[in-house]
Amino acid sequence: MPRPPQDTTAWVADRIAETTDASSTKVTSPFTFRVNREDRLPSFEVLVLSASRVTYEILDPLLEDARSVSFVVNVPKNGIWTESGIATARNHDCAFGGIGELMSAIHQKLEDVSLFIKKENAFVERGLDQHSNVSHFDQEYDRVYTVHRPGMKSLRVVLLNEYELTAEHVRTARTNYGPFDIVLMTNPNGTPTKDALETAKTMQVAILAWRQFLGRLGSR
Repeated sequence: MPRPPQDTTAWVADRIAETTDASSTKVTSPFTFRVNREDRLPSFEVLVLSASRVTYEILDPLLEDARSVSFVVNVPKNGIWTESGIATARNHDCAFGGIGELMSAIHQKLEDVSLFIKKENAFVERGLDQHSNVSHFDQEYDRVYTVHRPGMKSLRVVLLNEYELTAEHVRTARTNYGPFDIVLMTNPNGTPTKDALETAKTMQVAILAWRQFLGRLGSR
């Protein structure tokens, strides 16, 4: 039996109060709680979800009823943010992520928590913005970008942050996100297993580290 929304919200609020430098948290509705901070930083409101896939249809009605929210947290560790879910959060001026990202946002002591971007995504987006062979890019999921290149084929890229990238990680990404051209290993110490490389080859997918990826952006 699923946990009632108010129980999930209370659990997240308690965890944030216990494991971060927030001064306190207070549940304000079945789906929201407030984070109070020290160092004269403003408090902020968090919307709590427990969805396997975050979509517009799930998120928009909740944000319409909670307009003071600055951060949307989705609890399941393997929960997926879809393009429509990401767009909905951004249209409501909200940051988004899992519990780990919420903790990071608090740790960074941002004046405006709604400006938080996950470090992994921020790094990749900055590199794409600065690359001469990239005209623009679209974020289709929290871990998927389509990179558009002038005069060349667009590339669909999946970000995987595993230390040991296995064939199962590659297969799961294909199941979750559909076909893609590149697995970008965002863990600087990550390495693919032999099985992962062989599985990717059968899918006509390249597994690349960051520097390899930058080079690939310039080739046809």
